[in-house]
Amino acid sequence: MAFVRVQGLHRNRTVMPDSDKVKTSICCLCNGGCGLKVHIGPEGTIKAIYGDPDNPYNKGKICPKPIEIIENLRGPERVRYPLKKVNGEFVRISWEEAIDTIAKKYKGFSDNFGTGSVIGITSKIGGSFSKFALKIFGEIAGFANYGTGPICFSSEEKVRKEMFGKAAASAPLHDVIYSKLVLNVGNNCAQTKAGQFHWLQEGQKHGAKIITIDTRYTETAQLSDQFIQVNPGTDAALGMALLHLVIKHKHYDEAFVRDQVNGFAELAQAVEDFTAEKAAAITGVPQKVIEELAYELGTQKPAIMWPGRGIVMVNNGEQALMAFESLFAILGNVGKPGAGVVSHINGYGQPADLIKPEHVVKPSFKLPADKVIAGMETGQIKMIYIAGNPCANWPESARMKKALEKLDFVVSHTLTLDDSACLAHIVIPATHWLEEAGMQPGIHRVMQWRDKAVEPYGESKPAAEVFKLLAAKMGLPTEYFTDTPEEAWDMERRHIAGISAITVEKMQEKPGGVHYPYPEGGEESHRLYSKGFNTPSKKVELLRGKGSVLHYKDPLKSPGNEALSIEDYPYFISSVKVAAHYHTQCQYSRLAREFEKPYVEVHPQTALKLGVKDGEAIRIETPSGAISLPAKLTYSVPQNHFFTQPYFSKRYNSDSINTLLPSVLDQPGGNFPHKNVLCRAYSEGGCKK
Repeated sequence: MAFVRVQGLHRNRTVMPDSDKVKTSICCLCNGGCGLKVHIGPEGTIKAIYGDPDNPYNKGKICPKPIEIIENLRGPERVRYPLKKVNGEFVRISWEEAIDTIAKKYKGFSDNFGTGSVIGITSKIGGSFSKFALKIFGEIAGFANYGTGPICFSSEEKVRKEMFGKAAASAPLHDVIYSKLVLNVGNNCAQTKAGQFHWLQEGQKHGAKIITIDTRYTETAQLSDQFIQVNPGTDAALGMALLHLVIKHKHYDEAFVRDQVNGFAELAQAVEDFTAEKAAAITGVPQKVIEELAYELGTQKPAIMWPGRGIVMVNNGEQALMAFESLFAILGNVGKPGAGVVSHINGYGQPADLIKPEHVVKPSFKLPADKVIAGMETGQIKMIYIAGNPCANWPESARMKKALEKLDFVVSHTLTLDDSACLAHIVIPATHWLEEAGMQPGIHRVMQWRDKAVEPYGESKPAAEVFKLLAAKMGLPTEYFTDTPEEAWDMERRHIAGISAITVEKMQEKPGGVHYPYPEGGEESHRLYSKGFNTPSKKVELLRGKGSVLHYKDPLKSPGNEALSIEDYPYFISSVKVAAHYHTQCQYSRLAREFEKPYVEVHPQTALKLGVKDGEAIRIETPSGAISLPAKLTYSVPQNHFFTQPYFSKRYNSDSINTLLPSVLDQPGGNFPHKNVLCRAYSEGGCKK
């Protein structure tokens, strides 16, 4: 009976060759920024991948994801050339035919139904070269694009931007060595940032106490100094009680609050009645534990918080994030060594004055993310460009599949014939990020340059080249597109003041790259807000500019759950990422399938209630769909709550968990809920069909 999985961190045990056939690279699969050594075989293919021992951040450690790449780059399901669906079957076509067809369809729909009728759903679209081209194309074509925000970070981005002026992490991860306390909230970084997890252990060696708040006893919790288990979806209640106690006992930084914070009085009033006793009844955390945690946070400074997807990808995440970010702000844990917020959001600004005003085109309309599927069903959306796999990673994925099947025109720019690509009218082969040079930001607030390791497979093209070809074919200006990643980066950084000094040469000068912000004529900055904030008032805005007051939102009364009866849907279902299956593309690796088989984690008492033994199938249902998975009994999860990895889909001949999840948004945060969704469950043999 498993407690936690152990396959997060990995070392390639074979000896790394001392050869000019080993190239240095940077992983870009989770924004950790781990350094890689790529061993090139005699035919120019990748023979092996190692952690880079000279990289000062991962120090040779990597998770399974980069190792799985070896198979994915030349695997049997890799798309090698453009394809067109004819009578239900894919046939090979030329790039010229593909671009001509896409451009004509795009222009036709835009002219007849408005630019908003053509949308993009993009996730891993390559490196900075392609991402920059996407920004350009979006502006000149009026392209309504949906990136990974609603899936991964929209609520976090919204709260932090409104409070501090920027959504990016304020502290680099390596700052933990200066901290007295590190608070992980809903964050299993031992799996989600496995190559960088050792920094928490480094922090411990330097005297930091690691405290993890989570619903599950994860690998991160296991290696922490203290684990606090909280009832699913109640993090905001815990955060509000901590605020109440810190304010009540005057453990906040009075000088900082007086000089650098707006809205403190309103915040204090909002949490005035949220006692530890009240929070204990909601969260399941003992009152004494809450009181002791508040005291430690109030007296052990500087401190760092690392929020994970456990309080972001939920239906009441905005309030939880606001509570904890407000807590760290009033404690004065901002803008100093060992203090702040660590996050995988590492934005560095948008280009200014790049596109001439006469060339800017706005989408005629852009639907909220939770209305995209309905927009496809009703005909508002006519065409979609996909660089990702929404049939596996968007909510109501079965409904997404049906909508794509009926859509007028679908383009998939993809590495593999995945769940979504199979439904496309045109499939074009994408380059992998190891086949494309570019800049990679990371969780240490550094920018690193990655050279191309191998040549593109088959006829693959980077998205940057595709967008330039489309723009030319559609009669749009092409002078903003560059021909090389180096030229693209030089253009991008010259139009973003905060990184204008970061040239390719500077990133290549030292292992680990360059800290940012780094403006022309200035110096590298390891952290944000040492000299003020980016809000209009130049202060922390606890009311976030709109008079929003913190309040507790019960998960049962939150979007997606509020219309359901706890009697009819008495359980919770959540997705949890693991290193070996971090993205949908991981399912195409045999190594990943060795690490993880489809399962649902369930507490033995819950399994007993359902009449299910370890390995037997459980059928889980929500109003959005149903899936069946074998039970994995473990005491590491709470009772009446199911957990599974989100991307067991096409390669496993099953629907992903996302088919169970509602297409609603955390209001007003903006995240799809991937956790704490009400469901019902039966043993497969005794289920109600």
